[in-house]
Amino acid sequence: MHAPLRRAGFFLLVILAGARGQAAEAQPGHPFLRQKPRILVDKVLMADNQWVMTDAHVKEVKAAGFNVVSPRIGGTDPSRVRKVAAMAQENGLFYVAWMRGSLDTKTGLKHVYPDGHDCDVFSPNSDDLWDWLERTLLEHARISVEIPAMAGSFLDFENYARGGSGNHYDLSYDARVLADFAKARGLALPEMAPGERARWIADQGLEAPFRAFQVEGWRHRARHLRQALDAINPGFLLLVYPAPGTLLITEALYPEWGTAQAPLVLCDAVTYGRPNQFLPEAEALAANRKALEETMQVPQKAGIPHAYLGGIDPVCEGADPEFCGKNASMIAAVSQGYWVFYEGPTYRKEHPEYFRWFKQANDDIVSGALRLWQQPRSQPENLGETVVTPRTDKIQVAVYNTRRLLQDDIEATGLYEVHPLRGMSLEYLKHFRVVILQNFNTALDPDHPISRNLRQYVEQGGGLLIGHDTAWFMASPFPEVATRGYPKQKVEAERHVVDSALVTAAAHAGLPGLAAGQQFTTEFRDHMIFVPGPQGTTLIRNPFGEPVYVVGEVGKGRVLFSGCYYGYAARLGGPERDALLGLVAWLAGGR
Repeated sequence: MHAPLRRAGFFLLVILAGARGQAAEAQPGHPFLRQKPRILVDKVLMADNQWVMTDAHVKEVKAAGFNVVSPRIGGTDPSRVRKVAAMAQENGLFYVAWMRGSLDTKTGLKHVYPDGHDCDVFSPNSDDLWDWLERTLLEHARISVEIPAMAGSFLDFENYARGGSGNHYDLSYDARVLADFAKARGLALPEMAPGERARWIADQGLEAPFRAFQVEGWRHRARHLRQALDAINPGFLLLVYPAPGTLLITEALYPEWGTAQAPLVLCDAVTYGRPNQFLPEAEALAANRKALEETMQVPQKAGIPHAYLGGIDPVCEGADPEFCGKNASMIAAVSQGYWVFYEGPTYRKEHPEYFRWFKQANDDIVSGALRLWQQPRSQPENLGETVVTPRTDKIQVAVYNTRRLLQDDIEATGLYEVHPLRGMSLEYLKHFRVVILQNFNTALDPDHPISRNLRQYVEQGGGLLIGHDTAWFMASPFPEVATRGYPKQKVEAERHVVDSALVTAAAHAGLPGLAAGQQFTTEFRDHMIFVPGPQGTTLIRNPFGEPVYVVGEVGKGRVLFSGCYYGYAARLGGPERDALLGLVAWLAGGR
């Protein structure tokens, strides 16, 4: 067993870049990849048995046509890992142990974001995190030698922790990495509050060197871990979610964890459900296919040995049994296989119908036909409501969002009755004075029926907020007001500006109490920008002068393009809260 990599003197090493391996997707030489992987990550079957997976469960998974099983609970308990691996082997399945790619802490070296707030997980620069990963993964590898059905470990880098902002990991601004970076460059490090560190690095012109220094540290640790696994079982696979990945995943795990004998298995969530629940099945499947084809290009361009799997999550709205089955068929037609994060259905109610459709999909995949997804819909679709029943005489507002905090901030004013958005017909939209779209991340052309309905809703007097990614994916229904912008500064994922500083550009009726030139910070870590049209007015900009809030009047109604994400991890406060609530009131004042 390799000794865990210690920190002492670590950041002063001259770190050699690891080999990037073969260019292109992995050839199916690995036993796990000889058939397209069809992975069930289970939270339904075992939930019916006090979170313990049984041999009967494993047999049921196999009967449904899956060839890989992964209980969501128990992946870091060696006794449970051995038990499930043995059951999988007896039933002719592979097993991968699900685990977090992060480690919680209340008191250790935490991940620190550019604005200075921290998250209750160990920093990616922490010995504690990497030592724990090594202990856990090496134990998994040893079990795989005893029980070959254990193909690898499935690492979940989603951020579930208090204070989390984005998945694990981007750069951390913890005190230790700052000190090591300064020492390596011979810099005098001034006393700074956590929120001042990122600005100090930028002011010194050291953003690129700091990024490179931290990434190389991650690569060194990741390389050491892969070498330790290879010493036990060079064919031991590492599966990583989410794909294409965060900075840690694309810059460190891509080059260091994918090898010719054990390709990196990348698990995407872009196909979890319908892009939104209002799209008909055929259109939703086509949109998912396009999105998956785009995300697959990231590791392809990186030239690493890998396999790419699209994901399905039945808890997502619109992910009914028939859609999930056809989605699996479509994903397998495009990528090297698929995985299901199986949550939402209950074992004794909805579960049998889901497994019936997954069985059809798996049979379709094994046969090589891959045509199930092209078949006409057999069951009626619920594509949205048309009726709203107000509970009060307050102003009616509809919000499309995946988190509750934005709705809470609006309701707290006492002025509004807020509903989840449940339809996209013009008939339905007209029940509301204001409609807010956040996380409605669907690529729609201006002539799409949904886009036409939104435009008519505003023209007839409605107020519409198009927020954050929504305003980038959707081709603008109001080009005379604003269109998506392409930032040049502090860019992430082509469209995000990773900065939380904003400044009011002009006084406006929708910004009561905010004077031109007032600076404030946002709750979320990034924002989008826009290109104002001839009828658009820029109200708020970022430090680079780029428009972040653009408003305009169209017909009898009003529209706001907002680049901000509201209520990701906390309720809004200060000027950002004032700006949002002031502009919601302004939007409601149309007609």
